[in-house]
Amino acid sequence: MRRLVTGIIIGLLASWSAAQGQTSPAPEGPKVPSDKSISGLISPTRVEADQEDSAKKAQDSGAQPFQRGRKYYFTWSSMAPAEFEALARHTLFLISVWTQKAEDLPVKRIYIRADGQELPVYKVASWKTLVDSGSLTAKMYGANREDGFYLVPGGALLRKGQIAMDLRNRTGWVMMELPSNVASNDPRKFPNLDSVPNSKPDLKALQGLIQRRFPGFLVPQSLP
Repeated sequence: MRRLVTGIIIGLLASWSAAQGQTSPAPEGPKVPSDKSISGLISPTRVEADQEDSAKKAQDSGAQPFQRGRKYYFTWSSMAPAEFEALARHTLFLISVWTQKAEDLPVKRIYIRADGQELPVYKVASWKTLVDSGSLTAKMYGANREDGFYLVPGGALLRKGQIAMDLRNRTGWVMMELPSNVASNDPRKFPNLDSVPNSKPDLKALQGLIQRRFPGFLVPQSLP
C-alpha cells in the first residue's frame, strides 16, 4: 500500500506512582513527536482508534490527563507528482485537535515558523466532531474535537522550522518539528518543491485526493 504520514502525540510525562489518582489536566500537552510513515487509508474510524490507543498508552504510562491533544496525518509518499502540482505544490494535512475546555476551540490559525518569520498555512475546511464521553480519549485529551484539512507548502517540509497552531486560549503550540523525517527520506519525490506565487490549488484534484486517501471525511465543495 502507499503510505501516509502521522504524528503520534504520546508523551510519557510522569511515573505511575506520581500520577495515580490525579484527574485534573496537566499544564501542557505531550511532547512534540517526530513524524513517521504508516500504511493504509485514513478514515474517521481509524483516527478515533489511533487516538484511543494513544490515550490508553498515556494512561498506562501513568500520565495524568492533558489539557489538549492533537494528531495529524499528511500525504507525501502517497501523492503523485501531478497531484502535487495540481495542489500548487502543497501537501494535504488532516489535523485533529482535542481539548478539555470547549472554549479552547476553534483553532485560530496554523502556521509555519522558520527563520524568525511566520507563514500562514492554507486552511481548506474545518469542522467539529463528536467525541464519545466515555472514551479514554475524552478522559486523557478532552471531549471537544475539531478536525480540518490544511495545505502545507512542500518545500517547507524539507527545511528547518516548526508547524505551530494558535487556539483561542493557547498560542504557539508546536505541532510538528521540521524538516519532516519522511519527506527527508524521499527529498526528490517531487521535481519542484517551492510554490508559485499567487497559484491556487485545483479543487477537483483536492477532492479526489481526499476521497481516495481520507475516505469518510468531509469533502469540501469549494475553496476559501
